[in-house]
Amino acid sequence: ARLRLRAVASAAAASGASDDSAGSTPSSPPPAPASPVAKKKRPFIPALDSTRFFLISYIAVGHFIACCTKDAFMLRLLSQVNVVVGAFFVLSGYVVAYTCTELGKYEASPRVSPAPAFVFSRVMGYYPLYIAAQAAFAWVFVYADNLYNGPIATAWHALITCTLTQAWFPAHAELWNAPTWFLSALTFATAALPFALPPIARWRARGLRVAMGVLTAISLLMKLAYSYDCNAWFFMEGTMAAKTHPNWMFWNQTRFSPFAALIDVLIGCVACRMVTVRECDPSEDPDWETEKNRGPGVMLGGEPGTLAASPAIPLAGMLLVIFARAFGWLTLNDALTRCVFFVPLFTAFVMRVHAQTAYADVPASERGDSTYNSFSKVLGAKPLTYLGAISFPIYILHGPIGQIFYKRAVAAKLFGVVFTKYPEFFPAYLGIVLVAAVLTHECFMKNKKIQSWFQEKGQAIAKAF
Repeated sequence: ARLRLRAVASAAAASGASDDSAGSTPSSPPPAPASPVAKKKRPFIPALDSTRFFLISYIAVGHFIACCTKDAFMLRLLSQVNVVVGAFFVLSGYVVAYTCTELGKYEASPRVSPAPAFVFSRVMGYYPLYIAAQAAFAWVFVYADNLYNGPIATAWHALITCTLTQAWFPAHAELWNAPTWFLSALTFATAALPFALPPIARWRARGLRVAMGVLTAISLLMKLAYSYDCNAWFFMEGTMAAKTHPNWMFWNQTRFSPFAALIDVLIGCVACRMVTVRECDPSEDPDWETEKNRGPGVMLGGEPGTLAASPAIPLAGMLLVIFARAFGWLTLNDALTRCVFFVPLFTAFVMRVHAQTAYADVPASERGDSTYNSFSKVLGAKPLTYLGAISFPIYILHGPIGQIFYKRAVAAKLFGVVFTKYPEFFPAYLGIVLVAAVLTHECFMKNKKIQSWFQEKGQAIAKAF
């Protein structure tokens, strides 16, 4: 647009000079500059919020299912948390790329710079509830830790958990609130994103396809190293005890590694751009016509709105993988199952949800088509999106609440009995977690003063960097 305006101005100046020298009538005024093209808006994708709830529900149940049943099939079915957790990293990367790269352009959003401000803004999105839970349940964590490890170790454990660095310690990644090792690994990935998103945003379709292959290969290499060195090809680690594993430390390093988490987050970023680059001008990507049927085409399965492109297909694949392992039909270990099957299927799922929402659901809504329905539209129903909104409190709270009833040292001290003695109590435990999550969401997460205070402190810290 600037070049066109300069050309118009130059032509007008030349015309004016020519007219003046000829003594003719004055030149006509230059045309008004063209109005800027309206910035494309990102449609809201409510189905992704709902997806969080189903993922965290499976993980919350899986963490404590052994406390209420000894049935081998149920344990195999519901203890594959090491497989499913990979989806959370992919989803995190997908959402960041969706909100922090420009729609219709090959560039990142200005919000990724300066990097410290971006990183602390993202971290302060989840740190307030995390540290509040650390404080609220400190009596649970400190009592058990001091009982088994003594005061000095307890103080050290308090430091690394409160600074979200526990994932760097393979033997201690699950300290205190065990599931929050995920946030520790995610924090490292978040610190890398302001440097990774700009080049990812610049890649055309071919670059994205190659990047997806390279990232998957790197992830696979890590899992192959663990499987080969430990001869762990056919383990189901989610049902194993540490003493029955040949090298539990190597397994911990494989599943808790912040570097491995970064790979999954970047897979999510690349997957998002595979969908959004269709908004860019095709003339800016000479390989688009060929590539659109290779990388994005394979993952999306066809044009959004068609049966072949339905998110239900990769969802069925994910369920099949989980049940196949539970029945013993698929005996691959947790690490390889996650990398080879679950993460690719989940990536295809979120890409299809995104495409169906943006290119089928939204146009149908704009047309006023009241008869239209789709998988993504059902998944984005308000009751399900509310469950998605409380999924983070569920994730933070289910661990410490579970310790109160099922951790031997704590439960015996409080109640004189460990609730593994009462398997029928398990649904009540889940109900307590759900109620606590709703109250936390309404009273803490939606409290603008609390959230604003933490954001202000985060930006103050960012200035030091």
